Amino acid sequence: MIYKLITLISSKYTAIFWTVLIFVLCTLPSEHLPKNSDKTSHFLAFAGFTFFWFFQSSKYWLIILIAAIYGIAIEFWQGSLPQSFHRGFDWYDALADSIGGIIGLPIWLIYKRLLVLFMQ
Repeated sequence: MIYKLITLISSKYTAIFWTVLIFVLCTLPSEHLPKNSDKTSHFLAFAGFTFFWFFQSSKYWLIILIAAIYGIAIEFWQGSLPQSFHRGFDWYDALADSIGGIIGLPIWLIYKRLLVLFMQ
């Protein structure tokens, strides 16, 4: 059971799914989303983004850079959505995305180290 979970977490399909999920959630009208800290949601989403993509490449800084660019691109996308979506461009969201992307690295490194200990 645990090996299936590890396989699922490390799958490229999980990384792709997470990437698409971020886009979909950031495109939905804001009144359809739970009321919580917007910046925390961005932070956690992009920490997950880098965490899942680190399984696919060891080019950590490239993945973090892609996360930051993706976060900024989503902000431009939100800025282009109709006003009825209650979405807009926010540099602080992009900053939260970037910080989340950076924090995904130590989370992934800790996970990797714990996985090695668990598999012994």
